[in-house]
Amino acid sequence: MDKEERKEYEKFFKKVVIEHIREARKEKGWTQAQLAEAVCVSHEFIRNLESQKGDDHFSAFTVWLIARALDVDLNDLLDFDMEAFRSVIEKAMQKKHRP
Repeated sequence: MDKEERKEYEKFFKKVVIEHIREARKEKGWTQAQLAEAVCVSHEFIRNLESQKGDDHFSAFTVWLIARALDVDLNDLLDFDMEAFRSVIEKAMQKKHRP
């Protein structure tokens, strides 16, 4: 896997992690504000994190704190099937290399 391909996988990985966080928060019945308070981050951080256009910069420690606050296994938040995204990644890479 080259550097560009790795970046594409990372982009999709982060989207999947964010979706898992959103789903776990909703399953617990929490608002974004409640999760933010439990993790000691701003409501804006959680709102931006869960936003489709939001910031996908977060640390492993923050994801661990979120997992603990939501009482879910960290592996559940980090679960990612690379094979499921292979065709999407290949298409993205082809688009980048078109003249």
